[in-house]
Amino acid sequence: MSVQVQATLLPGERVSGERPTPTAPTATFSLPPPLLVVGSTPLWVPEASDLGASNTVLPTEDAFRELYAGRADLVLGTLPPPPPPAGTSRPLSVPVGVFAISVAYNLPGVNLRLDTVTLCALLSGKISAWNAPAVAALNRGAALPALPVLLSARTARNGTSLAVAGACVKAGIWPPDQYKSNWSGGAAFRRATLGAQRTDLNIPGALALFSLQATPPGVQLAKLRSGGNSFVAPRSELGLSGPRLPGARPILPSSFGPLHASSVVGAYPLRGLVWASVMPEQAYRGRGPERAQALLALISALRSGSGRGVSGLPQGTWTTPALNYGGVRVSEEP
Repeated sequence: MSVQVQATLLPGERVSGERPTPTAPTATFSLPPPLLVVGSTPLWVPEASDLGASNTVLPTEDAFRELYAGRADLVLGTLPPPPPPAGTSRPLSVPVGVFAISVAYNLPGVNLRLDTVTLCALLSGKISAWNAPAVAALNRGAALPALPVLLSARTARNGTSLAVAGACVKAGIWPPDQYKSNWSGGAAFRRATLGAQRTDLNIPGALALFSLQATPPGVQLAKLRSGGNSFVAPRSELGLSGPRLPGARPILPSSFGPLHASSVVGAYPLRGLVWASVMPEQAYRGRGPERAQALLALISALRSGSGRGVSGLPQGTWTTPALNYGGVRVSEEP
């Protein structure tokens, strides 16, 4: 009697001479890296993370250096881009949000009210005392002290100074050559950082400007005159009405120009724009068309949402940016 022994094969083993059983191919997924957003303004909408966007806060010059080198996808900030390196296209910049500018001061017991004309005169040094007639006319009954106006101005380029200069030029109070991002006007203190400006507000008579998101907590904030002769506290809103008729001037400026004066009754008048800057041709450094579509979706999300002291832009004030991929216009929809 013969005994047949059946060998038990371990996983992966086979009988000698037996052809291997073909295995099913393993599915592999190649996901693109997250969109890298850099610049002075943080992302303000939760949808950004859903779209795979990460955020690194960088000074303007460093942010655009990353964009020009292809290491970043989008710059989010308030200042115009520096010239690109030779052989690199200029970026496409579009407005995506609006931020209010707070007028902070130190006058104990005074609830300050100002209009744009008087504020611009205070900033330029044309009005140098807090009890000046122009200030007193807006604050009837207030005990304005005979203190000098101690303006704390930033010497570094910044979007708050640029937006305020635009408002003062638009109002005809400052000459056009003063539309710049690092003016000092009638400053008593010239500071390089926000921290130094915040410290200056401990001095009676001090005056300083901050974006709403950078405003120190607990400081006194002036109310500004709006349409309808009301005085309003700072809040981020565009304050421009539509719809626009054919041939009318655009609601939003191009190329980092100043905002038009607010035209909505009760809107806060002192505000600036946040801009998104991208490369107009997206077929570079291994990027795919889906990445360009994700960029358009991110820009739309920023324009539609509010947070962190920034408000989106009303529908009808903007159009989809003209991004190309290989010379073909990119659509937000796949």
